Parts: sequence; C-alpha cells; structure tokens
Amino acid sequence: MIHSNKNIMIQTILSFSLFLFSVANYCVAAEKVSVLLHTIQLSGKYRTVLASLIDEFNLENKQITLEYAVENNEIYHENRKKCLQDPYCPVDIYLGFAGYNFEKNVAHGKVEAIDDLWQQEALDLYFSHVKHSISFEGIQYGLPISYYPWGFFYNKSIFKKLKLTPPKTWSEFLAICEIVKAANLVPIIIGTKTPFPAASWFSYLNLRLHGLNFHMQLTSGRVAYTDKKVRHTLEFWKGLIDQNYFNKNYRQLTYLDALPYLYRGLGSMYLMGNIVLSQIPEKIKPNIGYFRFPRINPSIPLYEEIPLDILFIPKQSKHKKAAKKVLEYFSRPDIAYRYNEAAGYLSPNEQAKKNNDNLIHVTSEHLKSTAGFSYFFNRNSPPEIGRPGTKLLARFMTTRDIETTIHEFETLREQVLSVEK
Repeated sequence: MIHSNKNIMIQTILSFSLFLFSVANYCVAAEKVSVLLHTIQLSGKYRTVLASLIDEFNLENKQITLEYAVENNEIYHENRKKCLQDPYCPVDIYLGFAGYNFEKNVAHGKVEAIDDLWQQEALDLYFSHVKHSISFEGIQYGLPISYYPWGFFYNKSIFKKLKLTPPKTWSEFLAICEIVKAANLVPIIIGTKTPFPAASWFSYLNLRLHGLNFHMQLTSGRVAYTDKKVRHTLEFWKGLIDQNYFNKNYRQLTYLDALPYLYRGLGSMYLMGNIVLSQIPEKIKPNIGYFRFPRINPSIPLYEEIPLDILFIPKQSKHKKAAKKVLEYFSRPDIAYRYNEAAGYLSPNEQAKKNNDNLIHVTSEHLKSTAGFSYFFNRNSPPEIGRPGTKLLARFMTTRDIETTIHEFETLREQVLSVEK
C-alpha cells in the first residue's frame, strides 16, 4: 500500500513537472518581440500601404510584432536626433538619408552594422550601384529604400508650339530660354518660399561646372567657400537671374505652389525632383516631359542630384536581431516596389518592378548613364551649414550679392570647424 502510494506520488510529480515544462515552452514560444519603426508621413496612400505591408510582415513572422509611427518632416528630424542621443529610446528602425549626418552617426557609433544581413541575403545582387552610399570601411550600415532623381520637367505643348526639343547642352538650354521669353512666357519656374529649390540650382551648376568631388568636398565643409570655383558657380547662376529667366514671384511660392505654373502653361521648365509627380493631375501628366540637367563643361562627366533614403537600426535598439528581419523583408523586390509606388519614389532595388507611372519611369532613365551622384545640398552638408545655407541660396536669387553670399557661407563653415576642433 505504501509502495503504491509512493508510485502514485512520483507519477504525479513527474506529470506536474512535464506540465510546467510544457507551459514554460509554450510561454517562450508565444513570447513576441516588438519592433518599432519610425518614418515620415508622406501621403495618405503611403500610410495605408505601409500599414498593409506591416500587417503582412506580422502574419509571416509570428515571433515579431512590427509596429510603426509616422510624423511630419520637422518633428520627425528633431525626435530622431534626440533618440540617437538617448540609450533608452524605444525606436528600433529609422528612416534616414545618405549623406553627411548619416556618415557622422556611423562614425560616432550610433548606427548598427548590417554587414551580416547584407552577406546573408546577398544584397549586392539588388543594391550594388548604391552600396557605397551606406558602406564605411567596407561595412554596411543601412538598407537603401528609395531615391528620387532631379531634372527638368517641361511643358510639351509649349515646346511643340515653339518648335523646341529638350536641350542636351548649355547653349541649347539658353537658346530655349530666349525663345520662351520672347513668347512672353516664363522660361524657368521656381518657388523659394520653401528654399530648397534654390539649393538645387546651386548644386547642379556646381556639379556641371566643377564635378562631383569638388561639390562633395565643398558641401561637407572640407573646401572653403572662398574658393574661386564657388564664385564661378554663383556668377553663372546670377547670369540666369539677370536675364529674367525665372518667374518674378518666386519668393511668394512654395515648390508646390510653383508646380501649376508648369502644367497650366504659364512657364516652360521646372528643375525639381520627381517627388512632385503625385501632385500633378493624371490627365495632365501626358503633357509633361522630362530631361536631365544639360551639360555645361564637356570635360566634366554627367553627375546627378539623387537623394537616397535608407532604413537603419540605431545602436541602442534592444531588438537588433528582429529589426534585421524587418530590413530583410523590406529588401525584397516585391515589397520595395509596393513601398515606393505608394511613396511616389523609385526603388534602388535593381530587381524591383518598375513604377507603372510612365513619367516616374522616364525620370529614372538617365540614372543608367550617370557617372555618380550627390545626395542634395542639405544632406551633403553639416546641419549648421545645410539649413541656413539653403536659405542663403534662396536669398541670393533676390540679392544677387556674390561677395556677401560667399562671406556668410564661409562664416558658417568656420563655425563648424571651430566646434569640431
């Protein structure tokens, strides 16, 4: 009897132990890792598609719960800067931009390396042409997610009426400006109430006159703005302004306010990124053409302005392994296509399907022959130069004061150098 009771007790203990073991295993299996992605609010369509992509990720990955937050541009940048300084920041993945700030954050140890993911997923097959933009000392730190080339959009009806063809050289471009001006139309549209379009003019003229290496050295603060090449660039730009080729009300217009001047036939050409294409009515798009910024110096290769967006993992993330799983998901060609189709951008993923919007597709054609690219003035520059410098360039269109502009830029540069020392 005692022996029987003893056996029953042992069996009970074993059964209970097995039960506890099963419960523990179930809890471990059921435990999910939460990953938080922060990005910028681009449009209603973008947010809707992003939500769908995240829902699909969560269905595929039972051990991870991917959550997201979107913020408007200014707030987003402020919060991201604070987060990268905070070891307790809960964000696991950020939308970032290739250029000066990203390089600095990598150098200061604020960004997690993803070279293991890069090798594991053979991402060279997808991103070899932009790999250098997210690599430092041979190590990768971000996933290229979007880019949006700049160039000239033009009104086809005006060009047809005046028997014009898209220019390839600077002399051809200037001839078009004269013909359009003589027809009492605006040759070049711009809006500097949002100052960054002015920066695109400085950047492209500098690239076409002096090349990519000089431009990148200058904008990053490693070359003085007193360099004679800067004066040359500003003199070239001033010549266009002096000829009254730009619309006179540019200070009152944002870059979006200026857009209807193009498609309503009030002006002929608009230097802008394809970020504006979602704002052009679909029925009007067939009347809008595109050409790359014309060559000026025959000895300088054709470099382009192409801002590149990336996804990266901040160093303080507590869920790096799960975050890399998310980056793996967004590296897939089908996901990259849907993400960028909603954003109105181009995917840098070479295996991704091309955007159905023909005009977006046209803007990407010249990327195949570009000799290299700049990320955009403010992204190339330290923030202490990029933000106020962009405003200086917008102001230059009004003052046309080369001496003061050079002096104020060099003052900004020297302030950055004194802090870095």
